Amino acid sequence: MKLICNFILNFGQSTNDTKLTEETSSTKKRNNHLLSEKEIARVLIYHLEKLGYHAVSELVLNDAHLNIKKITGKDLTKVRIDVAAVKGDIITFIEVENGFWATHPLLYRNFAQRVFLAYPAEYSTPTDAEQLQLAKSQGIGVIKVSTIGTLLPVLDPVDIEISPYIRNAIKSLIQKRLLKVK
Repeated sequence: MKLICNFILNFGQSTNDTKLTEETSSTKKRNNHLLSEKEIARVLIYHLEKLGYHAVSELVLNDAHLNIKKITGKDLTKVRIDVAAVKGDIITFIEVENGFWATHPLLYRNFAQRVFLAYPAEYSTPTDAEQLQLAKSQGIGVIKVSTIGTLLPVLDPVDIEISPYIRNAIKSLIQKRLLKVK
């Protein structure tokens, strides 16, 4: 849990930031409204950037950049990552879901050293224990995101090594996306 505590506690160090809380809360006029995937991604990027990460949403990797089929082991030509971040040489991917489903982040395991699943903190089902066990067995970190933008660590990811070629290609794509935004 040390990595997730360091990552998430630092990652969430500004969870009481008034601006973020007001922006997130202002869209929540109804009680029990879960954050959308897009809203969760926005909250995550906000916190990542506060920590010095370079982060983008909806990063598309395709065969023009990498051999997607070979890396995923699936008959795919492209994948879209909800949140992709880089700090130094560490690539972090965060799959955002509207519930606790650990299978989708598995697709990205060979693209990033750290892979997380993020979902609304208010979401709960009887299969959560099973999903948590799957995430743990595959080294997928788990983060809950509350409607006010608080990040709640659930499970620490296991860092893996990725090929320098993949790492450099993804870093370059993130940098290019950031330059387009400016």
